[in-house]
Amino acid sequence: MVLMRPWVLGLFHLYPRVMRAIGSGLHMLFLAGLMGLITVGAAAFIDIGVEDEESATDEDAPVGDVISGTPRDDLIIGSGGSDQIAGYGGDDLVEARNGDDSVFGDSGDDTLRGGQGNDDLHGNDGDDLLAGAEDADGLTGHNDDDILQGGAGHDTLNGSAGGDTLFGDSGDDAVMGGLGDDLLIGGRGQDALFGGWGNDTIDGTVDPDRQDARVTDTDEGDYLNGGGGDDLILAGSNDTVTPGAGRDDVILGDWVSPDGIVDIRSFDIEDDSLLLVWDDSDAAATAPKVAVEPDPEDLHSHLISMDGAIVAMVQSDQLLMPGDLSLIPLSSALAAGLTRG
Repeated sequence: MVLMRPWVLGLFHLYPRVMRAIGSGLHMLFLAGLMGLITVGAAAFIDIGVEDEESATDEDAPVGDVISGTPRDDLIIGSGGSDQIAGYGGDDLVEARNGDDSVFGDSGDDTLRGGQGNDDLHGNDGDDLLAGAEDADGLTGHNDDDILQGGAGHDTLNGSAGGDTLFGDSGDDAVMGGLGDDLLIGGRGQDALFGGWGNDTIDGTVDPDRQDARVTDTDEGDYLNGGGGDDLILAGSNDTVTPGAGRDDVILGDWVSPDGIVDIRSFDIEDDSLLLVWDDSDAAATAPKVAVEPDPEDLHSHLISMDGAIVAMVQSDQLLMPGDLSLIPLSSALAAGLTRG
């Protein structure tokens, strides 16, 4: 164990910090306010914590640490302050803990966990896992195939390049797929999901049990935009859907609540498809009657109903007919991967 006290560091007034380093090689640790470089044995485990005997608290140390990993596989644990952490090479696990942290995984397949506070997590190269927590976090995957999970709070998720999986979780989140064929799931809250370029799957439902389509989606309403590419968009109650460029499939069903119809805008009948899913789990169930009627308040909009219950309003400059819609049993939709089970 190496204990750095303020009088050892000279001109900079620093609170006592403890560093535990286990392993071999080279590890660089920069403490808050310290311009010099302390070199110790390389870290398989790096833990920056407050020295108990001094009873120092996060309030005592408003500035966190600057922590650098190694080219190897590191376990790095933050101080509880607002830290700046870089994993560098290797497959790193970073637990930033409390504070408003900035974490960079760099190369390797890294796992970055923000903890409490408004964190900024960057995976960079490699297939990374980034996880926020309770506050408003910013997660960016950058290159390769990453998994981003916002957690609670109003988060911003950006997959960037690669085929990424992005979960907004609870809170009002902004989720952007970027390049590549991405999976975007908003979760609870009023989310904005942008597929970007690529053939994306965008899910605005609150994950009702798809084995029983009678479970009603009661979300606050999301904004779903496919962007470029041929996208699959799964809409929930109160969602606003813009398919975007490409040949897109918009899917909704009788999980849409009666007072939460889906608003579909800029729908191109020649390029886009509208699929209506109905529950066939009961052997006696029959396909619902689908009707398309003009919206009396908007000449460019059509009202879509299933057994008399309006589920969507479709805005299109083209005439929409019942034959332009596809009615699909839930069992077939599950088998084809068109909806989550």
